[in-house]
Amino acid sequence: MATNPNDPLPKVGPDAQRELFARFGAAADGFTADDVMSAAFNLIVNALRQAHASQSRAANHWDGLSAKAKELLLSHYFDGDGSRRNIFPFDQHVAAQLFDARKKGWN
Repeated sequence: MATNPNDPLPKVGPDAQRELFARFGAAADGFTADDVMSAAFNLIVNALRQAHASQSRAANHWDGLSAKAKELLLSHYFDGDGSRRNIFPFDQHVAAQLFDARKKGWN
């Protein structure tokens, strides 16, 4: 999935996490969002299995990651109406020149 260079998300976390995010994004380019999310979950599950010998420790770590991910996700939406926040400010203004619609010339 391509990421806009002005998106703040690639700047989150330590250097190693940002580098992995960039590599994952490059590898995911051309795939659907559902494919990317499923593959990302598989990576998380695999990392948790390798990092924790017990189910309870893996589940606790999952819960912590889920809470952190949900907080990050919801920070990109407005609290009031739930609409997505735009990553980029609307600083472009379009102004049409005066248009005179009165009939001229041909009858």
